[in-house]
Amino acid sequence: MAAPDSAPDVFAYPLAGIRLIEASAGTGKTWSICGLYLRLLLEGGLAVDQVLVVTFTKAATAELSTRIRERIVDTLRVLDGGDPGADPFVPRLIEASAAAGIAHAAMAERLRRALQVFDEAAIFTIHGFCQRALADTPFAAGQPYALELVEDDADLRGEVVADFWRRRVAGGALPPALARLLWDRGDCPASWAEQLKTDMARPLARRLWDADLAPAPDEAEAALHTAWAALQVQAGELAAARAVLEAPGVKLHKAAYKPETIAAAEAQWAGWLASGDALYPLPAEKENRLDLFTAARLAEKSTGGTPPPAHPFFDAAGDLLAARAVLDDALEAARLALLRDCLAECAEALRTRKRARRQIAFDDILWNAHRALTDGSQPWLASALHARYPAALIDEFQDTDPLQFSIFSSIYDRPGARGRLFLVGDPKQAIYSFRSADLFAYLAARERADARYGLAHNQRSTPALIAACNRLFEANPAVFMLPGLDYAPVEPGTRPRPPFVDRTPSGAEPAALRLWRLPAAAGDPARRLLRGEALPAAARAAAAEIARLLAAAQAGAVCIGERPLAPADVAVLVRSHRQGSLMRRALAALGVGSVELAQTSVFHGEDAEELERVLLAIAEPTRAPRVLAALSTAAMGRDAAALAALAADEAGLPALLERFARWRELWLARGFGVVLRRWMADEGVAARLLARADGERRLTNLMHLAELLQQAAGGAAPEALLRTLATRRAEANGGEAAQLRLESDRNLVQIVTIHRAKGLEYGVVFCPFLFDGHARGAGGLPGVWHDDAGELLLDYRRAPDDADAVKARLRLEAAAEDLRLIYVALTRAVYRCYLTVGCYAKPVRNGVSHTESARSLLNWMAAGAGLSPADWFGARLDVEAIEAAWADLAGGDPGIALHDLPAAPGVPLAAAHDAARAPRALTPPAIPDGWRIGSFSALVSGASHEQAARDHDARVRPAPEEGAAEDAAPPPGDILRFPRGPAAGDCIHAVFEHADFTDPSGWEQAIGRALADHPQRGGEPSALKPMLQAMLDDVLATELIPGLRLQTVPAARRSIEMGFHLPAPRLAASALNAWLAAHGYRMPQLGFGELAGYLKGYIDLLFEHGGRYWVLDWKSNHLGTRVQDYAGPALEAAMTAHGYHLQHLLYTVAVHRHLRRSLPGYDYGRHFGGALYLFVRGVRPGWRVDGVPAGVFHHRPSAAVIDALDRLLAGEPAALPA
Repeated sequence: MAAPDSAPDVFAYPLAGIRLIEASAGTGKTWSICGLYLRLLLEGGLAVDQVLVVTFTKAATAELSTRIRERIVDTLRVLDGGDPGADPFVPRLIEASAAAGIAHAAMAERLRRALQVFDEAAIFTIHGFCQRALADTPFAAGQPYALELVEDDADLRGEVVADFWRRRVAGGALPPALARLLWDRGDCPASWAEQLKTDMARPLARRLWDADLAPAPDEAEAALHTAWAALQVQAGELAAARAVLEAPGVKLHKAAYKPETIAAAEAQWAGWLASGDALYPLPAEKENRLDLFTAARLAEKSTGGTPPPAHPFFDAAGDLLAARAVLDDALEAARLALLRDCLAECAEALRTRKRARRQIAFDDILWNAHRALTDGSQPWLASALHARYPAALIDEFQDTDPLQFSIFSSIYDRPGARGRLFLVGDPKQAIYSFRSADLFAYLAARERADARYGLAHNQRSTPALIAACNRLFEANPAVFMLPGLDYAPVEPGTRPRPPFVDRTPSGAEPAALRLWRLPAAAGDPARRLLRGEALPAAARAAAAEIARLLAAAQAGAVCIGERPLAPADVAVLVRSHRQGSLMRRALAALGVGSVELAQTSVFHGEDAEELERVLLAIAEPTRAPRVLAALSTAAMGRDAAALAALAADEAGLPALLERFARWRELWLARGFGVVLRRWMADEGVAARLLARADGERRLTNLMHLAELLQQAAGGAAPEALLRTLATRRAEANGGEAAQLRLESDRNLVQIVTIHRAKGLEYGVVFCPFLFDGHARGAGGLPGVWHDDAGELLLDYRRAPDDADAVKARLRLEAAAEDLRLIYVALTRAVYRCYLTVGCYAKPVRNGVSHTESARSLLNWMAAGAGLSPADWFGARLDVEAIEAAWADLAGGDPGIALHDLPAAPGVPLAAAHDAARAPRALTPPAIPDGWRIGSFSALVSGASHEQAARDHDARVRPAPEEGAAEDAAPPPGDILRFPRGPAAGDCIHAVFEHADFTDPSGWEQAIGRALADHPQRGGEPSALKPMLQAMLDDVLATELIPGLRLQTVPAARRSIEMGFHLPAPRLAASALNAWLAAHGYRMPQLGFGELAGYLKGYIDLLFEHGGRYWVLDWKSNHLGTRVQDYAGPALEAAMTAHGYHLQHLLYTVAVHRHLRRSLPGYDYGRHFGGALYLFVRGVRPGWRVDGVPAGVFHHRPSAAVIDALDRLLAGEPAALPA
């Protein structure tokens, strides 16, 4: 169907046939549904239980019920002589009904009757309607009576997949290579259960599987081992093969065979050969350089007419890679065949198991209704439902899917029996494909409609903002990318609204759409900010403007009508919780309170993970590690120092385990809800959480989780409830009931995900992050896309012939949905919208690139006219041209203003009177300190409680925030690519703890153990092991000082994690600050007050070499990617910033005291070598600056300095140097 049919409003639409109503954002969709409903009551003569109204959430059904009932009441009031007011709804309804021959008295009678029985109104969710239909006619669907509705069938789904896994995988019937592939890919019953859920959610989709037959894995593996054996003969010739490539006269393509690329290829081959494993995990495709050492590649890249370099290694390497490719393909084919069997067998097994248990889930309801209506076994069912509901209105129809549309078309679009069906939606707001919504089902339905109408008057926004949005969305005629999805400009509506008053200087500018352009980098006009700089800069700018507006509102200068602009009138729209957290921190820095609304499941957050740790500990209170893990949660509040002390406390730990055991007994005796309340009371959980900056959010999540688990618990044993919790945490979609709840009803700035904001409106809206063109991660199999006919496809093929076309289609559909998200975001504002636009930079191998940001979808809207989506995604776009397009867009409309992103720091917002309602922890009077234990961490952080954890650098230095500036990409496999943060630091420390420096044969085992004990989120172990192997080799082989390499230090001369207690009877921060400054040690000011007790700590490594004792500390800090980043000045800066000078001085005093008591004839000058701090990411034999090894900080204080510090710690007067 082409353009919409002409009709002024719903009161002019015919009440027959299939009518599609496209309601753009803010054009009064609910108003129109109410009008159609009341017309069907009045003109159609239908009762409230004969008009079917279907929407997609329970909240929407409640709102529609309320709004329809209110319209009935309003109309009755006017019919009885009341004032209709300014809203034209009731006059237009009465006028249309009178034109249809309905007298006023008949109207009033019909509406009174409707009001009396309105509780019988057929207003349902889609699942509610299908459930009602099946309950009334259960035999039509082949279902027994009295089914139990389970909101979530994840447990049953997990059971059937686990059964399949036991039969087909765990039983040892698979070839070892295939079992290894499943392990490497992360395949397990839980992940395949999620695959089953995805597959079953789209029952009408066509599945695409490979038709070709791959070779048997056993045959392919045998061929690989033959090729591997052949290459082993040449293994010692790798260096010679490289020399052939670099020989004089060899002419190769310079871009492909750069010196650093050749080195990378050689390193990759060396790593593979050293592994001794033909199935060694190969580098990722973008980083794989192995083929550079193959004869075929060399022949392809030879230039100048010269013969390609030749060496037996090249031939053998090519044969091995070819055999490996064949095996990889065969294994992937076998894996997909196994997955196909799993999906088919488990889907049927799941249905069988549900029937046996008399259970039904929400997805089953839709499938059963569809089957009953379409399989021909019950031809009377569709006519029976049509007779019961002669008319239907489907709300939010853009969120339908093929199954749902098939149900309604079976009832209202039957041959010879076309019913009254009104489909209301906006395809521009179809943003829920992750819930199986299918825009293409809507487009197909549009073609089958008898008429299509468009609501053209925006009742939400001001005329200036409507005009600005029209201009933006009309700048590119193909703005939404998909054919059949165009933007039709809207006009201002008649809804009265109070004016927006801005008496500040910015109010002199009439623009309702305010564009902020990302600026150039400081000192480099040709480069824009890095993405990691642009995101927080945009957040800070938005926060500063929000603080400014709210401060002006407090002074009466910014108002909506007569009242000041309130925080709740302001919304910041974000794509993700990460962006929301970034924005929340920026607002908090300026004293602006905020609340976050998202559709994220509460089971996917940190609080669910922490509650699971607590419940696991209560369920198994004899397992001390689980109890310690529970204690480390925010709810229980023990820090690392307290846990370390507790683990070593022979009396305290058993008492604590007994406390957890009592909670378990209570759980078994009285149930989950009782034990949770007891645990919260015993531990003071509410007070502890509310003392945090995010306390309301954390406590709300905890109570929400408790409620959901209590509903699921019934009489289940602890183990069963824990399985339920684990399953819910692993699910991709937690369901409507699990969506994060509002943590506060106070008047706060709203941080809202765009998905959650759909259907809402706010006075002032900020969209600080829509400029981000960073691609979302690939979803893996199946690929979900549509063919040219609009048919939904689930693509499980491993390497289809049309792979490029499929990839392009997947990208197009994902981009089109992201554009619809942008539309939703930009149509939420009533008065003013702030939008950050422009380009940012991304680091690449030879500098920076602006390509990703230039191709962003926001830029497509402004600068993509005349280009196809494929051309846009492949274009080399000019930053200046992009910025010129935005300038042109703003230049033609006074309602749009373009300025550089504000860089001035925001002014903190003074607390309003309402802030007194904010819950806050009461700080009790300070209790005088008694005898206690402190540590380096405690001294540096200023903590007033025990902090005796190992002083790993990752625990001292906070992890970088999202948006931190990005360094140039290091080469593949480099330790600089290893993840960062506390877990990474612990892993790197563990590698050095477990490794025997003098025995490389045990290094692989040491690395494996470290990764197993400290798993990393930033990569798979197969990719991380080579990084750690190279790091270990580099650090141990580097000459740290003349004559000292750690690879020569045997285990017998090393003491790992040596603990110590230094008596410190009267240590004051002021005295220690003065002493450090006087002796030239730059440090952050210490603020721990006074310590009377002991200083406790752990030295990473104390070793003896050449008759001297050395203190060594491993530092995993990521200082950069260049050798200069690990040179002396950079190391000194890090040592100063983190207070490491005090750390090595304390370690030195501890060793000095120990040796003085234990080593006969000890002399500090002769026996102590000094302190070595190794920043291991930069320690490697080839990295030196001015002859000094990079990453190595060496310091040996004088004997006088150590003696003076020794006396200061002992409480003796310590003279300061003159």
